[in-house]
Amino acid sequence: MLHELPEGEGLAAKHPGDRGIGEDPAVCFADDFEAQATGPVPGGYRIRDGRKWDSVGGACCITEQAEGVHSGSKGLEIAVSRLDPSKPSGAGMYKHLEEGRDVLFLRYYAKFAADVDVYHGGAHNGGGIAARPWGTPQAAPGVRADGSNKFTAVMDTYRPDADIPSPGHLVTYVYHMDQAGRWGDQFYASGRVMPRRTHPFGDEFVPRPDFIPQQGRWYCYELMVKANTPGVRDGRIAFWVDGELKGDFPNLRLRNVDRLKANRIDLGIYTHNPRTTTDITMWYDDVVAATSYIGPQVPAV
Repeated sequence: MLHELPEGEGLAAKHPGDRGIGEDPAVCFADDFEAQATGPVPGGYRIRDGRKWDSVGGACCITEQAEGVHSGSKGLEIAVSRLDPSKPSGAGMYKHLEEGRDVLFLRYYAKFAADVDVYHGGAHNGGGIAARPWGTPQAAPGVRADGSNKFTAVMDTYRPDADIPSPGHLVTYVYHMDQAGRWGDQFYASGRVMPRRTHPFGDEFVPRPDFIPQQGRWYCYELMVKANTPGVRDGRIAFWVDGELKGDFPNLRLRNVDRLKANRIDLGIYTHNPRTTTDITMWYDDVVAATSYIGPQVPAV
């Protein structure tokens, strides 16, 4: 029987305002961007506890502008220019964890600029959890997940046409062992899978309403990846919005070897869809990765 996932408050409730959350024994990484100087983010910066993002690419900037700050005085702005919509463009950052985990949660706050007009596919925006064997930290897109080379889950939105409001439905973009083709699958909360095919989620799957985030407001997003026992279909991916479980995808095969574990987190924007002709701006804040459910930030006392 599929065990019930938590909702509402999580370990963040023990750390009002996220104060000291980086010292929680369940936490692998935390960044509220307060310790970094305002302005462009260098290609791998140190934060106050000595850990750092390993790679930063494109226009990533620490901002003190109110629209880009969820809590505290600073946040992260990621912007993508569409001066030439015929070409791909992207920006983002990743952290390669020293120790991989069989279960990993990533919580972050994010907001789309109110004027974003973005189309998908061939585009991604949000936070991600990935498994990358040491020596191949950037395992190339377009290479199928074979159970030993990688797995990936990215919080994403999908908007195929103008009938759907921007930024589109909230989905997870997943590289897994049963994916339809060389590129990852988009998992909708309702059970739809793109490219169109029967979902692999098993009889215990519970469909939920598809959700479109509003632009111009902050949401608390949380993504969970549970790697399967090799040879068993017990992998699971789930996501929450503001502490409410919005999507839950069980019965997955993400790996066939124990050594493949979640060991990377990402934040970013990428598009090569020529219909996205205007610049894309997103803001991120209060990032936490942990081995248990984190939940929304609670107010500081």
